[in-house]
Amino acid sequence: MIDLSDLERDTITELINIGVGRAAASLSEMVDQSVELTVPSISFVQRFSDANLIAAPHEVVSAVTQSFKGPFNGDALLVFPEKRSLELVRRLLQVDVPLDSLSDLEQEALMEVGNIILNACLGSISNVLGHPINCSMPVFRKCETRDLMPDISPISPLEDETTVPFLLILHVQFMLRENDIDGYVLFVMDLDSIQTLKQMVQRYLENALS
Repeated sequence: MIDLSDLERDTITELINIGVGRAAASLSEMVDQSVELTVPSISFVQRFSDANLIAAPHEVVSAVTQSFKGPFNGDALLVFPEKRSLELVRRLLQVDVPLDSLSDLEQEALMEVGNIILNACLGSISNVLGHPINCSMPVFRKCETRDLMPDISPISPLEDETTVPFLLILHVQFMLRENDIDGYVLFVMDLDSIQTLKQMVQRYLENALS
């Protein structure tokens, strides 16, 4: 199981907050308006059904996904319920059109947003911990929440726990002028990758405190 100390958890949160801050600055410049992103907390779950996402299992979500490889491997996802993703696109593009007319713009806009946020988060971890992390090109998906990560299922007694994906969940809040729009960043990693991240954070803390 994943056993992080409060200091390790706070450190991972802060590393990602640094990346989120850089992403907010990039998004603000891109849309010429103030964009603030916050990450209130992180959590780990063993099953996707335990993620307690803002969307119900049958609700349609929009997601941008990227695979990453380095000292630890996995997939990163930026996820919004469909109505909130369209509202975000409308606010970012500063276009006053009905939400149901934004579908053609949604994919391109959200892929750009996802690319900025996911790469900023992973880049921050990479820079501070001193190990390169390579990311794939972003992929856009629209599906029901329950189909977002179909390969994640409860662990059976015969499974090796180290190969079962865990989710590191970040609740990200977008604040654009008068509108607050919630989404999630998910990092899907197996236990070996999370333990590697934990060890790297421990070494970073030892060096920082020595």
